[in-house]
Amino acid sequence: MGVPADESVAREPVPLRRNRDFQLLWGGQAVSLLGSQISKIAYPLLVLAMTGSPAKAGIAGFAAMLGYLLFPLPAGGLADRYNRKRIMISCDAIRLAAVGSIAVAGWAAHITYVQILVAGFVEGTATVFFGVAQRAALPMLVAPSQRSAAVGQNEARQNAAQLAGPALGGTLFGLSRAAPFGADALSYLASLVTLPFIKAPMQAVSAVSAVSAVSAVSAPPASRRLRAELAEGLAFTWRQPFLRYSSFFAASVNILLQVLTLGLIVLARHDGASSAQIGLIVGCMGAGGLAGAFAAPWIQRTVPAGITITGCMWTWAVLLTLIVLVRVPLWLCPIVAVFGFVGPSWNVSVQTYRMQITPNELLGRTSSVALQIAWGVLPLGSLLAGFLLQAVSPAAVMVLVAAGMAVTAVAATVLAPVRDAGRRTPGASGPAAGAAAQPAS
Repeated sequence: MGVPADESVAREPVPLRRNRDFQLLWGGQAVSLLGSQISKIAYPLLVLAMTGSPAKAGIAGFAAMLGYLLFPLPAGGLADRYNRKRIMISCDAIRLAAVGSIAVAGWAAHITYVQILVAGFVEGTATVFFGVAQRAALPMLVAPSQRSAAVGQNEARQNAAQLAGPALGGTLFGLSRAAPFGADALSYLASLVTLPFIKAPMQAVSAVSAVSAVSAVSAPPASRRLRAELAEGLAFTWRQPFLRYSSFFAASVNILLQVLTLGLIVLARHDGASSAQIGLIVGCMGAGGLAGAFAAPWIQRTVPAGITITGCMWTWAVLLTLIVLVRVPLWLCPIVAVFGFVGPSWNVSVQTYRMQITPNELLGRTSSVALQIAWGVLPLGSLLAGFLLQAVSPAAVMVLVAAGMAVTAVAATVLAPVRDAGRRTPGASGPAAGAAAQPAS
């Protein structure tokens, strides 16, 4: 049974630390995300150990991210139409089975490259549906005044996992190739255990009523209704100049960050780093992100969204130039830590702004439109990274990434709808924020 969309405004908010439903969702996902970061570093390490080919590692990354290209829009439609909690529980069960199959094969039989591709695709696709449903559900679990803090805590959770996960994953991989995937499979149990105990409804009653009304009056085919609902989300988001531009800039940034992620691993290996050291380097980005997550809500309240976006890109461009110049692997740690610090400010600012102006019954669809653009390029970035690193040196690839980020920063600074966004109080007809696809994560 749903509740009115504005009930969260009327009720007296309790601190997030005492919000039982938010803490259940947050805690279960904290463990789940830690497992995901453990296996995330293990996927390219496994492929490189099996094949020695950066190109094949890039293809594996493409397969794991392909769902971000294919399914954000359908995921948004389903998140607004069906029970969001059930969607998330189903996705966790699917992800557990997918990543668990690699662990079982590693311990009992033999891991094949094809199995890695299939398991990565299935796990990544389920993650898309889970992520869109969770984003749409979050505003129903917290008061409007707490949304930026809640998103900030989610960013802290993500970056804490990114801090600990890669180092732990690299260490586990050194012990057994299957161990990181077994740890990830077990982590999904935490989410499966906590989600059923969340009592608060995760969608507004108007969303349920709208679906029921359409069915009762005309009962058109479900596929036609879903297409109409997706078109409504597209129309709502496309009318907002900031949403359009920021989504495309997020896509550009995410392509570059995908190349950076694999590029750091190959560059560190090229310079003699061990698996544990590579995990430490990647983990430092999480350390910076964790610190940035605590600063991000304050930045969101004091800095306009447009300034935050352009500032992030200029900062990244400078840091990428420094990465090009460094040749001792562990010296990369402070650079990538600052790199990670910047990302949460982007995410908290744009997600909070979007929540402020979007009716909850449309939030799944409007989020999915932005994510389709911003996340849809992730598999292409992985594929591009693999082939670039196969064709030229890791240092040359880093030069290309730094140049690309600088060009993107210039373009965003020149465009007034991005540069000046958020300098007035948002309203129902004001500009909407785009969705950055968890930069550098």
